[in-house]
Amino acid sequence: MAASKEQGTAPTAAANGVEVAAGTHKPNQPEFGSDAVVELLNGFGFDYAFLNPGSSYRGLHDSLVNYNANVKPKVVLGLHEDAVTAMAQGYATASGRPALCILHNMVGLMHGAMGVFNIYCAGMPVVILGGSGPSDIALRGPVDYLHSANTQGEIVRSYVKWDDEATTLEGVIESVMRGYKIANTVPKGPVYIAFDSGIQEQKIADPMALPNVGDARFQPPAPPAASKDIVIQVVDMLVTADYPMIIGGRIGYLSAATAPVRELVELLGAVYCEDRSFVSLATRHPQNLTGSREALAKADVMLAVDCADVHWTVGGYMGRRSNTYKKPEDTGRKRQIIDLSMNESANRRWSRIGGPIADTALQVMADPLTMLAQIIEALKARLAAEPGLVARFAGRAEAIAKEKADLTKKQQDRLKARWDENPISPGRMVAELFAAVRHKPWYLTLRNHRSWPEGAWEFDGAGQYAGHSSGGGLGHGTGASVGAAFACLDDGRFPVGIIGDGDFLMATTAVWTAVHYKVPLLMVINNNTSWFNDEEHQIKIAKARGRPPENAYIGTTTRGPDVDFVKVSEGYGAYAEGPITNPDDLAGAFQRAVKIVEGGGVAVIDVRTGNL
Repeated sequence: MAASKEQGTAPTAAANGVEVAAGTHKPNQPEFGSDAVVELLNGFGFDYAFLNPGSSYRGLHDSLVNYNANVKPKVVLGLHEDAVTAMAQGYATASGRPALCILHNMVGLMHGAMGVFNIYCAGMPVVILGGSGPSDIALRGPVDYLHSANTQGEIVRSYVKWDDEATTLEGVIESVMRGYKIANTVPKGPVYIAFDSGIQEQKIADPMALPNVGDARFQPPAPPAASKDIVIQVVDMLVTADYPMIIGGRIGYLSAATAPVRELVELLGAVYCEDRSFVSLATRHPQNLTGSREALAKADVMLAVDCADVHWTVGGYMGRRSNTYKKPEDTGRKRQIIDLSMNESANRRWSRIGGPIADTALQVMADPLTMLAQIIEALKARLAAEPGLVARFAGRAEAIAKEKADLTKKQQDRLKARWDENPISPGRMVAELFAAVRHKPWYLTLRNHRSWPEGAWEFDGAGQYAGHSSGGGLGHGTGASVGAAFACLDDGRFPVGIIGDGDFLMATTAVWTAVHYKVPLLMVINNNTSWFNDEEHQIKIAKARGRPPENAYIGTTTRGPDVDFVKVSEGYGAYAEGPITNPDDLAGAFQRAVKIVEGGGVAVIDVRTGNL
């Protein structure tokens, strides 16, 4: 059927895949309420507006395209709100800048709510706009009654930093200004602002003077530092420790964290470990013992730097649902834990994120990077005053380096022992993928959350890995990888992500977004044809109850038929290969995929893996 004039013509694609709005001419002044808000968004410097369209913000959509000519922010179409929110999180994480996403009234917000929770747990500054109303009953149609609420923000109020639903244009402008500032004030996080559709479409009668968003009053305040007394107390605890440990958490998002973390570890002669799914120090650093259970058990003073759940970080939850580490208490050593974070400023009135109250000897409420600089300065002064400490710490660093060598050998031996396994071992897959991209300016958008083989991938430090969803919501990986890829496109990095098969299945539509906007991206599917975490739980429960564990596959596996990820991905326009079942075929498949991405394409490689 031929397209009608109302349906429009085929889109014109810009060189980078973002559509070019035709026939636009920006007036000197905003003409409608939504024009004024778009002026603010442009002033704040948002590069993209990640969205799934909806009638509740048709006015805002028009202003982005026909008033602002689809530039800064550029419209990025996602095909599901869960993918849209994940894209915003991925972009904010990879770029280090605030992100913007727009959701359609109640239904779009409910679809995207899981993604909003992930953003909140990750502490990412994301401004979320949502169409609402209209509050004026004279403007409402039947769908408006069905899809709007008195206070729409209640849907996500428990896991955003702030929400608002102003009833005048001046109020909305104030909301956007305030929301931007709140989202970017540490601890950072998402805000939700409902924008009444009637106000969006309201004609502005008189010229409007919009505030200058660059004014200091609209910018976030300087991050908080610790008092001098607290800094001295922290340094004293670290200096007097026999086996101090530095643990890096969410500072791993920031490339600026690498230098101070390395300097502190080296000055102190301390051991270093990463917190769960973050990276802040070079993998090969001789004092980086990430993955060593023995090191965690030996530590007598532990500085947890911006760790979300300190109890988990230091080896808690023993004898419960997991048994990752030997309990440090069982070694007969007394340990002291220092929690350096802004965790207690987080909203916990509804969820239990952050875990139980950790057994901390000292809790420091300060911006982690600011406090690290303070600790380093005070430690240098202490070393200058007590030169004997330098030799002592150097000797400890040498001993730790020997532990590192032993740990590296164990990791490499483990990798070699499973090198030829079929199904393919996750270690072989990760090692082969790293070999294919190691000489690129790579950025890891996602990796195996529970089955990451330490030592198979070499990091240089912070800012090279986006971390996991943080809120535990599946369906995050593909959208987050695409969002991160937009950031990588802008600064010339090579985005690559390892995504679980279940995670990928929940949000395959994000592949289309990457292809449509010509955003290069390599995605590898870690495909064990199972919701394996749950399969393990079923095995554990069955054994504990004396029941047959061989039935654990029922309701947890995706076999019969196996999903054809190649067809799915090709259907969205991506290059795809797989399933790769022979480990010797990995190198060739990854090399071909790298060439596709270097040429500006999207590549998806399906790898059949076993378990870690």
